Amino acid sequence: MFAIIGIVVVFGCVAGGYLMEHGNLRVLLQPAELLIIGGAASGTVLIANPLHILKQIAGGITGVFGGSKFTKQRYLDSLKMTYDLLNKARREGLMALENDVEEPEKSALLTKYP
Repeated sequence: MFAIIGIVVVFGCVAGGYLMEHGNLRVLLQPAELLIIGGAASGTVLIANPLHILKQIAGGITGVFGGSKFTKQRYLDSLKMTYDLLNKARREGLMALENDVEEPEKSALLTKYP
């Protein structure tokens, strides 16, 4: 969602700045120039990067428009766990957290959360 908003902001700012200088928007929409600039940029990226970097770039671009693995429920679970840890530290002292941190798989507090 933020990627789409960012793209809209970029195009809006370019068009707005151009119009503030009393430019004609039709000048910006010339297919030949878009092809030249886009092709030069794409070719430069292909020349300058090895194949494994190009795969990472493609994965990153698809990741930008894909959903996040961090859901609302995951954030809420993290906040609940933090609250429980801080509450335990307040009630029992910081040293009471040592066993939880040293062996999280045996901790009653930390095993409640994935």
